[in-house]
Amino acid sequence: MLGGTIASSDVSGTITLGQQSFVKDFLLEYSADNEYFFPDLEIYSSEDATPEMYREALKEIVIESRKTKFDGILITHGTDTCAIFAQLAYRVLSILGIPFVITGAVKSPDKDPEESAYNLLFAIGCIEKGTSGVVFRNSDRIPSLYKAYAITSPDLDGIYKECKDCVEPEIKDRIDFLTRDKLPRVLVIPAFPGAVIPDDGFDRVLLCCNHSGTASAKLVPLVSKWTSEGKKVFMAPIPKKGGYYESRKKLVEAGATELPGMPIEGAWCEALLR
Repeated sequence: MLGGTIASSDVSGTITLGQQSFVKDFLLEYSADNEYFFPDLEIYSSEDATPEMYREALKEIVIESRKTKFDGILITHGTDTCAIFAQLAYRVLSILGIPFVITGAVKSPDKDPEESAYNLLFAIGCIEKGTSGVVFRNSDRIPSLYKAYAITSPDLDGIYKECKDCVEPEIKDRIDFLTRDKLPRVLVIPAFPGAVIPDDGFDRVLLCCNHSGTASAKLVPLVSKWTSEGKKVFMAPIPKKGGYYESRKKLVEAGATELPGMPIEGAWCEALLR
């Protein structure tokens, strides 16, 4: 249990983090056929999440899973960054060879207990069938399973989607990511006019592209400079079909690496891991 709205309560219209008991109590009462182990992990809100927090949570999950023969892993998480965490979890946890499902809720359990309850029960059912992924309501307000490597962030209504024609990442042992002393600092440059780009303080770069590549006159020489300095520069999302724009070509010629068939959430994970 890593926090999020499913571990929160609604106090006079303000969602407040810190009510972990609902998930535990619900599972023990309504899914008593299974045996549960609840590790003591640091909870965090999506707005305060960091790569280091993600890494520590996944590291603890891997350690516990290798110590004990679990049949599956259930993770509750905040909705805002769940797609990003899920993309990273897919890359790290798949090596364990057991199903894992990540779920949560758009509304706190005291506001809409049915959402949390149905998501949890559906998630447990997926694990029992040996299926991994992310469980949230779809546009019909029915719990649905999304591929963890294809999921994209929710819209304003809390509805998730999957990247079309998504490429399934290669499963690798990520022990280096879990044990290294310091994670790389990834500069994310949004595809917006006039984006402010810092001069230093980062090790890798992720360019959030439109289909054309979003290569401004200012950005191309910067990419050349960064790659000449040994910084890795990645581009996403890159469509697998459609025209190849000159601006995108300029970025590639400057040294940027395309990440085709991958949503920006997965591309961020690749920039962190590669």
